[in-house]
Amino acid sequence: MTESINEPIAEAPGLELLADGLRILDTISALPPRQAATHPSLWPLLGVPAIDRGALVIFPLAVATISATDRSALERLREVCAALQRDCIHVHGGDFIHGETTLDPEEDPYGRRLAEVGALTTTPRGVVVWRVRDRGAALVLVVDEARGQATLAFHLVPKDWIWNGPSEPATKREASRRRTAVKEQAAVDVVWSWPAADLAQVP
Repeated sequence: MTESINEPIAEAPGLELLADGLRILDTISALPPRQAATHPSLWPLLGVPAIDRGALVIFPLAVATISATDRSALERLREVCAALQRDCIHVHGGDFIHGETTLDPEEDPYGRRLAEVGALTTTPRGVVVWRVRDRGAALVLVVDEARGQATLAFHLVPKDWIWNGPSEPATKREASRRRTAVKEQAAVDVVWSWPAADLAQVP
């Protein structure tokens, strides 16, 4: 039987579960349009840990302690990641219809930033992003050997970081927004650790 993120996942030694990733996406999907428009970053509505970095909001999901001799917590974290990914494919794409988009670090500035910090490919094709309302939700797994920590998070990003529309912008305004989006992605800080020093506080 396939493990699901909806079923209880036992914490292993060195592994700490912080939030339910699928529930976060489901809650965002169910927000009334007025609420989504009033809270552009969305995190204040969800009641879960969040790191607000402007255009990027990071939702920490799990963290594992690792060392050169003990990779057991990392392997468990990979299992948690795989289970969540399967559920996202099912809920946000269908069993046989893949609704996710694969990031290309050669073409996508945001994908390049993730590759620069050592984000692991969570599928054979690479890091994937789901469309949730008017945003992209990327499942990001990073192993920081120097810090001895591996992290799993959802990154909530503007849709135009992922889906740019026609290759040639139709208007000057669209071209300007596209240039701004590229600059945002090149400068964004995607690295976090736990405990998070810049954890956002619910007002």
